[in-house]
Amino acid sequence: MRLPMERSVVDKACLGDERAFRRILEEHHALIYSVVHGVLQNRAEAEDAVQNVFIRIYRGLPEYRGDSKLSTWIYRIARNEALNAVAKRRTDHVPLDDCDGLQSAGGGPDEALEGGDAARLLGRSMERLDEPQRIAIDLRYRAEKSYEEIAEIMELPLGTVKTHIHRGKIALRRMLARGAAGAPVKGSGDV
Repeated sequence: MRLPMERSVVDKACLGDERAFRRILEEHHALIYSVVHGVLQNRAEAEDAVQNVFIRIYRGLPEYRGDSKLSTWIYRIARNEALNAVAKRRTDHVPLDDCDGLQSAGGGPDEALEGGDAARLLGRSMERLDEPQRIAIDLRYRAEKSYEEIAEIMELPLGTVKTHIHRGKIALRRMLARGAAGAPVKGSGDV
């Protein structure tokens, strides 16, 4: 959305126009999902976090002043929600003594890689990227944002965004090559 049009849609949504609010959510859904999934790396948790982000946007929209683009404001909400979910995850743990009867639903990581397809291998490789690389790549290719938009959303210099994407792509290429060759996939810090 262009800034004057963006302000108009925000104003309508604040006045209770459901179509305007739906338009905001539809336009920013890919951004929101990319950010929360980039942090959480878990589809179910990401979907829950997206719903919480929608609620926070709805409640906070009247407070949106327009100092930054709406996408930047929404990015911050999504990132904060994801980080809150990570913090909650750390406190929602089960003591090891209570885990005796629990078993994994599937095999170990080797079996998952052997039985997985290219999308699963890519997903596992994405999980191993540094968070800024993962989010920048998600915003570029899943949310289809320009480098300039990503820089504004992530509040980073354009050159830093390009570096995150470039280094992330190199790390992914290496991990995918190792994974396709049957070698163990190591973290992006090992590439």
